Amino acid sequence: MSEDNSPDMLHDNQAQPDLARYTLDTPVEVVHHLSSIAKSGHMVTVFSNKGKTFILTRFLEVDARRGVLLLDWGADPATNEQLLHSERNVFVCSPEGVKTQFVTTAARKVMLDSGPAFEVDLPVQVIKLQRREFFRIQTPVGNPVSCHIADFPNRPQDLVLFDISLGGCSLWLPSVQAPGFDMGQKYQHCSLELKPLGNLKVGIEIRHRLTTRLRNGNEATRVGCAFLNMTPSSETLVQRYVGHLERERRALFG
Repeated sequence: MSEDNSPDMLHDNQAQPDLARYTLDTPVEVVHHLSSIAKSGHMVTVFSNKGKTFILTRFLEVDARRGVLLLDWGADPATNEQLLHSERNVFVCSPEGVKTQFVTTAARKVMLDSGPAFEVDLPVQVIKLQRREFFRIQTPVGNPVSCHIADFPNRPQDLVLFDISLGGCSLWLPSVQAPGFDMGQKYQHCSLELKPLGNLKVGIEIRHRLTTRLRNGNEATRVGCAFLNMTPSSETLVQRYVGHLERERRALFG
């Protein structure tokens, strides 16, 4: 991966001083930020079982007095059980383009009027990264993902993805001098087949262009794109896909 999208980035903040300026470490800051996520109803990914499994959920309540966070119960019984037996859980979400990550200890099952829910102790620290600090994960080389640009001039274009994040993606150009991909160029009618989870329909804006030399000695160019017109369902799809890629990577490399 070009940048680490793994939940393990939160092992030890002291070992990663560059994250210190993004860390909320007072109870008031932590409660305020997590409460805003709860009010927004934004989807949250919780990695459990040493990152081998994950669950999509929402924050139900941040109880500052008791020092706990309540989470929505998952739809899959097996995944729920794995979360309950996981000693260390990593939470990842990106409400309004602000990536949030934190670690908690084991989750507990509690019963609310609406049914079962998860309860965890509030984290001591929360890492809050701004929109420009999205972490990217490379897409599979053996099973490439394509971006279909329907409104490209003259004829549609299909470009292979290099990586993806909640904020955007990088695309390989068909040639070093390929026209139509200058900085600021926008294409509104694009689709990415994020197998096996679904099709992402989105706009893109070219943000940068980079020419690199491949291992075979040939030059290749890729462009970095920001996603446009993202809806909450689109963000959830990308979030699920990134989690899916992370699980596949862990299965391959342990």
